Amino acid sequence: MAFATLFTRARALFVGRKLQSLVAFGLRQEFSPLWPVPLPPQLPQDVGKPTLVLDIDETILHTYGMQLETEDTVAFFLFLRPHLREFLKEVKELYEVVFWTAGTASYCSAMVDAIEVQVLQLPRSLCNVNEMKLAASGAPSTDNVNFYALSRTQTLEGENYMKYLPMLGRPMHRVIVLDDNVRSFPLHPRNAVKVPVFLPDDRALMEYGQGVSLMNEDGAHKDDASLLEAISRGKAEVARLEKDQALLQLLPLLRRVAQAENIPRELDHWRDDEYVRCDDFHETMNPLSVTRQRVLGSVLPSRRDTPIPPLKAHYMNQCFLEEANTAMRSQQMRRDRSKL
Repeated sequence: MAFATLFTRARALFVGRKLQSLVAFGLRQEFSPLWPVPLPPQLPQDVGKPTLVLDIDETILHTYGMQLETEDTVAFFLFLRPHLREFLKEVKELYEVVFWTAGTASYCSAMVDAIEVQVLQLPRSLCNVNEMKLAASGAPSTDNVNFYALSRTQTLEGENYMKYLPMLGRPMHRVIVLDDNVRSFPLHPRNAVKVPVFLPDDRALMEYGQGVSLMNEDGAHKDDASLLEAISRGKAEVARLEKDQALLQLLPLLRRVAQAENIPRELDHWRDDEYVRCDDFHETMNPLSVTRQRVLGSVLPSRRDTPIPPLKAHYMNQCFLEEANTAMRSQQMRRDRSKL
């Protein structure tokens, strides 16, 4: 964790001109998710808006380390994807943003708290670790909610933690999902947009951090060839990451989609003709299929005048949907029994 220690003195640090590192804090002990599925009604500030489901890891940030902060608190070290603040400030005005991760509830809350307080400068919410401690002790705590956030146990765990959109309880024609991983797309391909993965080279950045730290300690290492090479590699990696424009490039699509009454049909204007191959769930559910690997979730850089043909369900699709719905109901029944 030598690299991580460079960032423990402050909550936020700009590593380069656009690459920012944060420290997020969560409870060491796992707990039940803060929100049920189906979700409660939309928050007052979001009533009437379409729903944007936003993945966390490798979509909007990258976690590169963790360490025990106190007896009951864990610190997570993370890089924000460039332009995240600008992206979130705009989309939260257009959509009901729901964060959904395959990580644990504790991890999810820590990430959302960092986004709320450190990125967007919003009042802290139930996701804040100190608010959770107050609530657990019976002391007065906040009832503020900025976003709904879902985690691992609210996915279809038997389907590789698939984020099955019907679990939200929102009208499917008013939902769009952004994720770097297509595992959540197979059963609602027309609602899905794949985001290029945000994956920093942890080793290069760690060695860069160690090298800079040693150089700053004294002058004894100023001619160390291995350290100079590590610093050079790190600078190159920072430069690569700072060129990332993925979130900004999504905004024209998201602005247009937010105005549409039927989101999947609007997204059809942003698809290549071959996207109709994703209407066959036998293809999208097969991890080895070309359709899943190369087509699922793909969008064009600009809107086309004529949409692709409407979804034409294949005869086997209903079997996959019934299986997913059965798994969803079974998980809900287990959660309900655990509350008794």
